[in-house]
Amino acid sequence: MNKNSLQSSEINYVNNYSSYKNSVLIIGAGPCGILSTKYISQNNNVLCVDGKNDIGGLWKFEEINENNHPNLQADAFFNSYGVLQSSLYEDLQSNDCKSMMCFKGFPPNKEYLEFMYSDQFYSYLQQYSQKFNLKNYMAFNTFVQSVCLSKNLTQEEKSQLSFNLTKRFLIKLVDSTDYKSKIRFVQADQVIVCNGHYSVPNYPNIENQEIFNGDLIHMHYFRKSKVEKYANRHLVIYGCGPSSLDVVLILLKRQGHMKPSKITVIGQKNQIIAQSKSSCYIEEMASERLVYKIGQIKKFNSPNSVLLDSGETVENIDNILYATGYQFSFPFLECNQHIDNIFEFYNERKNSFGPLYKRMFAVREPNLIFLGCVSTVFQLQACLERQAIIAQRYIDNLIQLPTTQEMQGSFNSDYEEACKTSNDGKTYLKTTTDESGFTDFKYTSQLQQLAQIPLDENFEKIYKEIVYPTYIHLISNGNYAKVKDLNFEQFIGHDFAPEVGKF
Repeated sequence: MNKNSLQSSEINYVNNYSSYKNSVLIIGAGPCGILSTKYISQNNNVLCVDGKNDIGGLWKFEEINENNHPNLQADAFFNSYGVLQSSLYEDLQSNDCKSMMCFKGFPPNKEYLEFMYSDQFYSYLQQYSQKFNLKNYMAFNTFVQSVCLSKNLTQEEKSQLSFNLTKRFLIKLVDSTDYKSKIRFVQADQVIVCNGHYSVPNYPNIENQEIFNGDLIHMHYFRKSKVEKYANRHLVIYGCGPSSLDVVLILLKRQGHMKPSKITVIGQKNQIIAQSKSSCYIEEMASERLVYKIGQIKKFNSPNSVLLDSGETVENIDNILYATGYQFSFPFLECNQHIDNIFEFYNERKNSFGPLYKRMFAVREPNLIFLGCVSTVFQLQACLERQAIIAQRYIDNLIQLPTTQEMQGSFNSDYEEACKTSNDGKTYLKTTTDESGFTDFKYTSQLQQLAQIPLDENFEKIYKEIVYPTYIHLISNGNYAKVKDLNFEQFIGHDFAPEVGKF
C-alpha cells in the first residue's frame, strides 16, 4: 500500500484497500498514530491519515494560526473543529525524561538532553518512522470528515457509492486544505482514533469577559511572540497545571530582561499551596513578581481587573493567559452520533466520554478504539505504546474482549469510582499520584492483564524506584523547575529503551 495511490486514484484505492482480509484506518499521525501504525501494520492492511503534511501531530511545530492562515474557511480541520490543529509552542521541553519518552528497542540519541526539547523528540519520531518505513502506510494532507457504521446507512446512501460495502465502517476523506475537494471513501474493519485531545481549548465561562481590554488568549495560541508582549507587564495565568508551570519557568527563568513585571497564577487550592512552597522562585515571590492566589475568577470587574470567588480583586492586569485545558472532540463521529450512538460526553466541558472498556474500546462498538485519551502522570509515551500493543493483539485475535454486558459493567465501575473524586466524571480519563486513586501503576496493571504478555519489569523498576519518587518529591514541593535539570543517566544509562516483546 502506498499513500500516493490514495491521492491519484480514489476508486482503485478503495478497491485495493477493501480487498484485504482485515483493513484498519488510523486517524492521526502523532506519536499515538505512529505507534499504532508500527504494531498493527505487521499483520493487517493499515492506512494512517493526518491533516498535516508530515508525521508528529502536536510535536510538528507550525507557525500558521487562525490569524495568518491563507484560506482559513476552506481548512478542513477548522471547518470541523472550529480551531486549527494544534502544535506545541517553540522550545517546549518535555516533562518526562528520555527513558520515559522512548519506545521499545529504540533509545534516543545520546546527544539529546535528558528532558528533550520538542525539536529533539520530533527528530526522534522521524527516526523511528524511518526505521520501520511507517510513512509507506500514511496519507498526509488528508482529513477524516466522517466515520459511520455501514450497517446504519440507508439504501439511498449506499446507492450513491461506487463500490459494495463489505466492511464495518465507512470513512469519508477530504483534502485537509479544502474540505470540499478530493472527496473519497474508504472502508475499514477497525478504526483507531489517535486524533489527540489538545486542539480544542476549554474556555471558562466568566461574566463580563468582553470588557477586558488586554491580550486574552488560551494556551493553544501561546507562541514566542508573546514573550515580548508580556515583558514589563502584569500577566494573569488562570490555571496551575503543567502548561502554567511551563510558562512561569519560560518567562521568569529563561528570558533575561524580557520578564513580565508581575505574574499572578490563579488556581486550585492544593496545586497553589504546593507551588507556593517552591525554592525555585524565592526571590520572585518575595518581590511579588510572582504571586499565587487560590480560587476561581468569578467575573471581570473592569477592563483591567477580575473578581475572585473569595471576594478578592486582582487589579492592573495587562494580559491574561487561560491555562484551562482542552476538550475531547470527535466531529467525524459526532456528525453520525444521532444514528450510530457509539459514545457520549459526560459533562459540559467535554473532558470525559464513554462508555469505554479499559478506557480504550467503545463498549457499544469495540472495533472503534480510542488510543491516547488517558492523561497519565509521567508515563505518557509508555502508555501510548502499551495501548497500541493491546489494539494490535485484539485485531490479530490474540486476545478476546469480554461480552458487551461485562464491558459495560467494568466501565460503570470505573466511572463511578471517578465520580467519587468529581461529580461530573472529569477525572475518568486521568490518572493521579494519590495511591488511593486511579494511578499509573493501577492502569498499567489493568492493561497488562488484558495484553496477556509479560510485564517489562526493568522498565517498571526504573519508573517506580527512580523516576517517579524523584518527580513527586520535587513537584509536591513546588519545584517543577528543578525537574528539567535532572539527569538519570548515572542510574539508567544513556542507551536505555524499554524491552521489545514485553509489556
